[in-house]
Amino acid sequence: MSLRDELEEQSQPPENQRAWAEITPDGGEISTGVLPTPITTDWTSVLVGFGLDPAVFEVVDDTVRMSKWQTSKRLENGDRDIAWLYSYRARFRRRTSRVLPDQDIEALRKRVAGWKQPKRAVPKPSEEPPSTFVVNWADLQLGKSAGGGVEATVERVLESLEKTVQQLHDLRRKGRNIESAALVNMGDPFEGCDGNYASQLFTVELTQREQLLLGADLFSKGITTLASMVDVMEIIGTLCNHGEWMRRNGKSVTSDSDNAGGFLMDMLFRILDHQVPNLEWTIPHDQMVTTKVLSDVKVAFAHGHKITGKENDWLNAQSIMILREEGREPDLWITAHKHHLQVTDHGAYTRIQCPSMDGGSKWFADSKGIWSTPGTLTLLVGRHDKRNWSDLEVL
Repeated sequence: MSLRDELEEQSQPPENQRAWAEITPDGGEISTGVLPTPITTDWTSVLVGFGLDPAVFEVVDDTVRMSKWQTSKRLENGDRDIAWLYSYRARFRRRTSRVLPDQDIEALRKRVAGWKQPKRAVPKPSEEPPSTFVVNWADLQLGKSAGGGVEATVERVLESLEKTVQQLHDLRRKGRNIESAALVNMGDPFEGCDGNYASQLFTVELTQREQLLLGADLFSKGITTLASMVDVMEIIGTLCNHGEWMRRNGKSVTSDSDNAGGFLMDMLFRILDHQVPNLEWTIPHDQMVTTKVLSDVKVAFAHGHKITGKENDWLNAQSIMILREEGREPDLWITAHKHHLQVTDHGAYTRIQCPSMDGGSKWFADSKGIWSTPGTLTLLVGRHDKRNWSDLEVL
């Protein structure tokens, strides 16, 4: 880190040595206040202390000013203890965009297209009550740069898909009577480019168009792979916050139906419905809760961004509304959005929250010291178990 010539050494501290930051959409100015040790190269802790993501913002080296002064106090033996104190003032700015070059994007699409399903044995007949193998793809947020970026996310999805195929095979070998499978888009398949949070425009690695194309590639691969292993393949979608189109000042200005998550399902339907004969589609228009009866169990799927107040109160109220509108309340709730696994037994129903498939948030981990393990939530849904579900795994 270079320091400007305005370096000051003095015996008295400069005036107004409190820590402060002046933040604008593109950057701003920051003052550290009094520090007992000098800053050498790393401003990460300073930026985090002001709630700024170091992956998004950087200090402009040639604007740094340092003040340095001595302080002292008399010791018990009569001597004086001399120490230096420091204070810094600097400007910071957003880091430049990290959009992937075209050749890298094309290599990713070829990687998805070239993935081959491992060969599996033919399942043995089972006398157990039937069940549905439910695969929940939640919060891929394709285009996000955190956690290795798009390349790492694609690798996780393909590795998870291979494990999912193996899991379906293993469950049948255990004697599970799997009559169908369901691939559920649990929301936020894309990161979007702008409007969801302050740093988004400067950190995404894919344009909106590239995100949509890569999402279509991955979901097509997942659908066709699982459809080849079952008699009935359910395709289910939800609407989500990162899918909200036409945002202005962080808010959607069109209807709830104008959603990238819904568009993805519509696009897949138009491409695959006449090519793959055993697909059944459940695509929301503007509904924030999608319901489907799977192996006699009514499941409510929601991304979860509309949950307000106490979650249990929201779920209970939604269950009553679904009962009045559809004549039967959900036996099982599956949500996403919060990026970590959680299972809560409410008696009348179980609420299962999906982990995410994205690379996480470095800023959140740095600030809070916690993170979640990415993966695909899979489970069996049916009357074969008194809870209406079993064999939950994160793959």
